Amino acid sequence: MKLGKFAAVMLGTLFAGSMAVGLASCGGPADGPSDTAEPTVEVDEGITIDGVFDESFYTGRNWLALNKVMQKSGQTETGTLEMTTYFSETGIVVAAHIVDSRAAVSGSSVATSDQTCFSGYFAFGDTTSTGDDVYEVENTASNMFKISEFVSGELQVMNMEPDVTPVHAVHCIGDLQNGECYEYYVEYFMPYALFGRSSVPDTVYFNPTMISATLDDNGEAIAELRTWYNFGEQQSALYGWGKPNSGYVFDDNGFVSNSLDIEETEGGSVSEEWGYDWTITGDRVNLKIAADKGYKLTSLRVNGEECIDEIVADVYFFTATGDTTVVPVFTAEEVENIVVSDVYAWIDYPASEFTLELNNGESDYTLEYDTSKLSIDKERETVKALAEGTFEVKVTSGSDTATFDVICSSVNRSGTGKWDSSSYSQKAADIKSRYASYGNNGSTTVFLGDSFFDNTERNWSNFYTTYAREKDALELGIGGTTTYDWENFLFDGILDGMQPKNLVVNLGTNNLAADWEKTEEVAENLQRLFTLLHDKMPNTNIYYLSITQRFDTTSHAKRISDVNDLMEQWCEYKDWITFVDVEGRVSSSDLKDGLHPKDETYANIYVPALEAAGCVVEKKIV
Repeated sequence: MKLGKFAAVMLGTLFAGSMAVGLASCGGPADGPSDTAEPTVEVDEGITIDGVFDESFYTGRNWLALNKVMQKSGQTETGTLEMTTYFSETGIVVAAHIVDSRAAVSGSSVATSDQTCFSGYFAFGDTTSTGDDVYEVENTASNMFKISEFVSGELQVMNMEPDVTPVHAVHCIGDLQNGECYEYYVEYFMPYALFGRSSVPDTVYFNPTMISATLDDNGEAIAELRTWYNFGEQQSALYGWGKPNSGYVFDDNGFVSNSLDIEETEGGSVSEEWGYDWTITGDRVNLKIAADKGYKLTSLRVNGEECIDEIVADVYFFTATGDTTVVPVFTAEEVENIVVSDVYAWIDYPASEFTLELNNGESDYTLEYDTSKLSIDKERETVKALAEGTFEVKVTSGSDTATFDVICSSVNRSGTGKWDSSSYSQKAADIKSRYASYGNNGSTTVFLGDSFFDNTERNWSNFYTTYAREKDALELGIGGTTTYDWENFLFDGILDGMQPKNLVVNLGTNNLAADWEKTEEVAENLQRLFTLLHDKMPNTNIYYLSITQRFDTTSHAKRISDVNDLMEQWCEYKDWITFVDVEGRVSSSDLKDGLHPKDETYANIYVPALEAAGCVVEKKIV
């Protein structure tokens, strides 16, 4: 080992003593020392640990390249991380190059995970279970090193003998001590003997994390100023805390991945969510579709298979199985100079939003309508019904004109027939109580509607043990309910005080199958309910899941598709509700009884579709 060269390259090299801090999740501090002694381990010939990466084995090696994008305190933090590994005869070399939008900082009396740090879970490829034989390795920008082992699911800092102590180095670009370092290189060598091994592995797992921090030497205000960005957790569906086989795989040639080849075309673009040209087998991949103005996507072939019907909110998602080729086709379309559509409005109900979009280069328009029948708020683009009937509104913008109808009606909530919700009164009271006890306004995601989200009927039976175990989410559906019932619940005060962050709704199939309503009637009832919900919860993001096809009967197939088409059109120009189209993704094999999804269908179809549509579910408040 060439200590002279090692010392010359470093802008800061620290060997920390003991530090008393508490256990935490990945990236969190753990009790015990960092380095306990200068290493005496011999690094294999041809390897110099100096953070420079000039050894011959780096040439042609596969590197994992990752992009950090994160909102923190109202600002966007960005960065890049490139890393690879090399298996020598007696140990493994880990190399990482980090560029961050936040300057690197160090603190001699601060835990490694509370200063600028390259961290990650590490395990050998033959490790399969959570817990023992999984390690967390941390190397700060100031070259403090710490390695901890998962023991019975908890992190314990390893106390190392000098002859197995890893050799590590950092090369900073810019002065670290003066806050001028935004880029640094980390390189370390871990002997196999440290892990009780003697032979070269076939593969290893590494789940990398960038830790950014701004702190004084006493570690003040870490909670507000420390950013823990685990790429696996942020950017991979495979991630699991402390799990070895849920991160990125490296073999004797470096990072192991599949190719993702997206063909460029005119009229729009298709891009991987994080800008990557690779995928990981078994991981979910999100492809974002962006059509240029005047164009629309008319074909999306993935490995030769047409997938356009499976796009959700301009995102196509799939599970990677190997190399992937994507061929999109965008076609020019005629766009109306004034886009309008007919709208329902109801007497003594909240105002309805109407659709009006100008594509003629003008910025303003005028409206002509019967003010004794309609009341229109031009600024909010809403209309209230003053009388029953169908009334025309004429729009003029520049030299262009268009018209749309407002279909006005009164609603008779008689409490009989379709409006009789008495059989659900106890369950309705239960959901009100459950939200009052466990819901958090502005944070909770509520899954609401019919039996699809009724946990008491064992639908999505593992909702609380898997999906919502660490998420701020509640399943508040009531089996058998229709839009009429939930409209009653709104007027009866069941949802009073409920202001969730997200409201995910599954309704409509019972309107069609139990009540045999016409297509347009179902669409109107859904729109009236959502208008009421938005009025009640103005800051809540609403996600409407399309009605899935029923395989317990085929008599509703076309009506289901027609309702979905009408609802997709209605949601398109509204910024508070998103139509999530899962109809084409759910087949008979995804259902447990011809109607209700299997538990794995929620995990593999519904959750990814919601995420693709932009539904961000918060972590549970402890």
